[in-house]
Amino acid sequence: MTNEELTNKTEETQETQDIKTNENTESVEKKEENNVEMEEKKKEKKEVKPTWKYYTYDGSTKTKKLVIDKRGKKYLIAKENKEFGNDLGVANLTDVSEGNVLPTHKGDEFYLVEPTAFDIIKKMKRSVTTLLPKDIGLIIAYCGIENGETVIEAGTGSAGLTMYLSQAVGKEGKVVTYEKRPEFAKIARKNLEIMGSVKLNQPIIGVDEEPVETEPILNEVAESKKVYNVIQKIGDITEGIEEQDVDVIVLDMPDPWNVVPHAKQALNKAKGRIAVYVPYIEQSKKAVESLKENNFLDIITIECILREMDISEKGVRPSTRMIGHTGYLTFARVCPEKLPLNEE
Repeated sequence: MTNEELTNKTEETQETQDIKTNENTESVEKKEENNVEMEEKKKEKKEVKPTWKYYTYDGSTKTKKLVIDKRGKKYLIAKENKEFGNDLGVANLTDVSEGNVLPTHKGDEFYLVEPTAFDIIKKMKRSVTTLLPKDIGLIIAYCGIENGETVIEAGTGSAGLTMYLSQAVGKEGKVVTYEKRPEFAKIARKNLEIMGSVKLNQPIIGVDEEPVETEPILNEVAESKKVYNVIQKIGDITEGIEEQDVDVIVLDMPDPWNVVPHAKQALNKAKGRIAVYVPYIEQSKKAVESLKENNFLDIITIECILREMDISEKGVRPSTRMIGHTGYLTFARVCPEKLPLNEE
């Protein structure tokens, strides 16, 4: 190949490279333009404005909101979220409180409401299996837990029962919950933070933790209403109960009979009640024997079977699925004692 031919070949190669470079540059610029255009369209879709007035609500002490779509699907989201979306579209949550209908960019609607303890428990992180609402409801009902009372719980687990107890005693009451395993107590704390029952990174008695720098207020509403009413403790309650003059003691643990003598001393003699939850009947038997040995009154053991009903235009029938045995519940009342006469 002559020098002239080589030069021509080089020039052709250079021209080809320049053309490809220009094409690549144009392609990149076009993609960027398309991306900008898509983002603008996406933004326009998200900024769908309702044709109705929004309801104002500022009473929730929880750090989560609940979104329900038209199919009944539920989504627990952080309170600070500015938007929410699924296959039905995207809705703007900026400055929108619970109690509102949210339009999506696809023409559908979401319902934004305050979650209950039941909603939070279904979505929360768990360290162990939690008691079901059917059993928790019986504990609160049979023990007659009221606003302003002091309740001792063991063990904490994932804090499912703790949440309901916290709601039952109200801001004037107190729940002290014992847990032997620090790792479980930390998971429970995160769940209780969602409910507004404890402050953010509230210290757990018995756990050495490095100080955490946080904002002074977890939830302005919870802070203003003073609803932080749960105290977490690491300890083995079979070794004793520090609190005295307690209204209710709830035991969800493998060996509750070992706590009964301590419960007798800790309970208020006028109205002290105790509830024991165990999965096996032999455990119930041992618990009842211990309660009788310690002169407890009004002892009863029950089991709750839950069956949902299917109601439609075609008729009414029991659901083919049901929640059968979960555990046995034993309730009792502490026995008043004869106080010695003062010797003169």
